[in-house]
Amino acid sequence: MDIKFEVEGYKFNVRSSCIIKDKIHSKVLLTNMRAITDHEALLLPGGRLELLENSNEAIKREIKEELNLELDFKLISIEENISKSNKFQMLEFVYYAELNSFDDIKLPNDGWDKFKILEIKDIDNIDIRPKTINSLIKCDEYSSISHNINYDWA
Repeated sequence: MDIKFEVEGYKFNVRSSCIIKDKIHSKVLLTNMRAITDHEALLLPGGRLELLENSNEAIKREIKEELNLELDFKLISIEENISKSNKFQMLEFVYYAELNSFDDIKLPNDGWDKFKILEIKDIDNIDIRPKTINSLIKCDEYSSISHNINYDWA
């Protein structure tokens, strides 16, 4: 059972996500954001934590379910995503993982999530939510855990 609830029209959930790059840090994997319907917006792959599941277990499970990958994950950021106008709040644990190459990855394209492999050099021209993820994607080294509060989620 996912960690999510609604109280008097306010929605809350907890999510684990992951920046997945190739070894030379030229490409990143993103997925569609279904909450935006008037244009394409993207977010990091991942999903909600289940009850009694920690964030590391959740990202391993989600990436295995969605992409059939088993990777080593490192926690790099905690994001507090808030949209007062949409009465929405999400706590997001962002991890980092690396692949040798995206060449052998088979991306599903018939389900709920649509995945895209994008050039990191083009990230500033793409609507990625929350906006702080752009700067995290462009980092070459993750030596500490960042904490960001975002009011631009939706």
